[in-house]
Amino acid sequence: MVEISEITVFYPDLPDYLDGLTILHVSDMHTRRFGPREQRLHEVMQQGCDLLLCTGDTCFQFSLTPFENKHGEALSGWSLSRRGLILAAETDKALAVWRKLLNDFPCRLGVYMVQGNHDSPEFMTRVQTLGVNVLNNQSRLVHLKGPDGPKINICGLKCMGRQTADIPHTLAAIDPDYFSIGLCHYPEMSEPLTAGGCQLVLAGHTHGGQICLPSGRPLITHSQTGLKYLAGLQSTGPGYVHTSRGLGKTFIPLRTYCPPEIARLTLRNKI
Repeated sequence: MVEISEITVFYPDLPDYLDGLTILHVSDMHTRRFGPREQRLHEVMQQGCDLLLCTGDTCFQFSLTPFENKHGEALSGWSLSRRGLILAAETDKALAVWRKLLNDFPCRLGVYMVQGNHDSPEFMTRVQTLGVNVLNNQSRLVHLKGPDGPKINICGLKCMGRQTADIPHTLAAIDPDYFSIGLCHYPEMSEPLTAGGCQLVLAGHTHGGQICLPSGRPLITHSQTGLKYLAGLQSTGPGYVHTSRGLGKTFIPLRTYCPPEIARLTLRNKI
């Protein structure tokens, strides 16, 4: 069962025009078809939101790689090495799912996405024809109420592997006068993003552990920060990071004590 996480993020000096802003955070779909999880996502999307933000790994890519490589990247084509077997990402299937999801989608400010380590370059190029804004080490100034009204920064890291992310270049383009949201696939990149000016960072990759003990402790995290930023909303000091447990599965087609997740975050001014 997909869990819908309703999360309120409080800021002591949030501008009034951002009070109540709703964000759907989707990550790690690893989709092959428009199945039950995708149908549940579609139902939630039809309820509407201000922003839909996706933090990578939409594509399914068959892999038998128990030992992640140094940089954490997966190839867009197939690969056989001492680390295991990786087949090509299923780009066409992922695009077909997004085409259904975005049909008549009520989203005021748009859909933004960054690349994960299982997303092929072809997918990231072609999904833009569906109206998705892809951020490859880029920052975008989004107008909330017309060209002369308030704005927010949305910046995103390219994360086909950890070595492809360019944090300094991405942060250099944000306007410090406005609230900034950062997107990255790997949660360990959230601290430099918040230190560099992002008040909120969304991340994925960990699946919340995917295979967890009854206590919720994961057998493996796939993160360079271990249990830190494994899942949920946490403070980094300067800002917050939300790490999604994701919708899909990888390596082992099983989840235990770690249900798939769609997160709806609401920004509020803390009084």
